[in-house]
Amino acid sequence: MEIKVELLEGQKLKAKFGKHEVISDQNISLDQLGDYPEPYDYFLVSMVLCAAFYVRQFCTSRDIPTEGLILSQENSRSEEDKYKQTFNIVVKLPDNFPQKYRKAVLAAASSCTVKKVIQALPEFEVSIS
Repeated sequence: MEIKVELLEGQKLKAKFGKHEVISDQNISLDQLGDYPEPYDYFLVSMVLCAAFYVRQFCTSRDIPTEGLILSQENSRSEEDKYKQTFNIVVKLPDNFPQKYRKAVLAAASSCTVKKVIQALPEFEVSIS
């Protein structure tokens, strides 16, 4: 997939890919947020959104209602290395969720593509054209 980024006014950026556009911004100061999420925020939210997609697919394929099903994510940084982080995704199941599928729904959430790519330690190249 090709993604092209355009620099907008201030600290805003616009990424275009396919028929989609994503705008990001940077914190203006420690006390004030920009108009849009920061690029790192998009990275963080992509994991829990991906996990939620796989949980929904799991439930839909088994005719399990998804009302009341919520995923949340928290991350914590290592004190020794700020880039070493732990991401904790929690799947909150409604009370009527079938007991026999509780472990399987966690496996579905864990099959998230974003998580798998990160775990595979992707390589990055930066160049000038």
